[in-house]
Amino acid sequence: MMDMEHSLKVGLIGCGAIGRTLALAIIDGKAGNVELSAICDIDEERLESLHKELGRQEIKKYMSPFDLLKVPGIELIIEAATRETVKDISERALEMGKSLLVMSAGAFSDKDLYENLYSKASEKKLKIYIPSGAIIGLDGVKSASVEKLRRVEIISTKNPRSLEGAPYLKKNNIDISHLTEAKILFQGTADKAIEGFPKNVNVAVILSLAGIGVENTLVTIVADPKARLTKHEIKAEGDFGELHGITQNYLHPDNPKTSYLAPLSAIRLLKKISEPVQVGT
Repeated sequence: MMDMEHSLKVGLIGCGAIGRTLALAIIDGKAGNVELSAICDIDEERLESLHKELGRQEIKKYMSPFDLLKVPGIELIIEAATRETVKDISERALEMGKSLLVMSAGAFSDKDLYENLYSKASEKKLKIYIPSGAIIGLDGVKSASVEKLRRVEIISTKNPRSLEGAPYLKKNNIDISHLTEAKILFQGTADKAIEGFPKNVNVAVILSLAGIGVENTLVTIVADPKARLTKHEIKAEGDFGELHGITQNYLHPDNPKTSYLAPLSAIRLLKKISEPVQVGT
């Protein structure tokens, strides 16, 4: 357990909408006993903008994540960038004795990557934290997975502008810019969903990790031009009974592809790390 008198020193990789939200929350004390030591982004303008907004000259800034990893004293690396960043820096971070908090959980649809990092973290006695993101019900699915889970499904409904540019749409020449009613765009498993919609369905992979895996978790993606909120509906069946939960999220004010609840879940997880009482599974 973390010493309550000790500030957890963290480094942040990614200064976009989510990274900015996390950094400001840490500075404002909303994330508990956490100290932001350094920030990083490959976009110099974005990096400088956030550094100026934070107003703390003691916070170091880097354009290379590997330079940030070398900063003495950092205990936890917060990834708020891309799936590729997770693949690039995670093993190195663990080898250097730093735990991880991963926002781009879609990277863990790669089973080899997940198993390798799991083994490395276990070997080094470190942690990999994956926030619950923009969904409810994750604690129930985790509890239910102790016994037999027969079916886990997530149905995500989003406004088309949240899905624009998705590789799946480009590959299949699907135009959603002129939709007048709801349309199912994808039905399949979580591993295929994250490949087609890498910026939209991290929650499907998070749900998979809590339950029956990316190859067995069912995903439906719906584009609805009338949707003001992003809706995630989770269904699970197993020896425990049945679970049905719905989350309707406001979009992040700075990034329409992200639900605002996603960074809030990470802020709360950071606070939980240093708390003496742990509530929830």
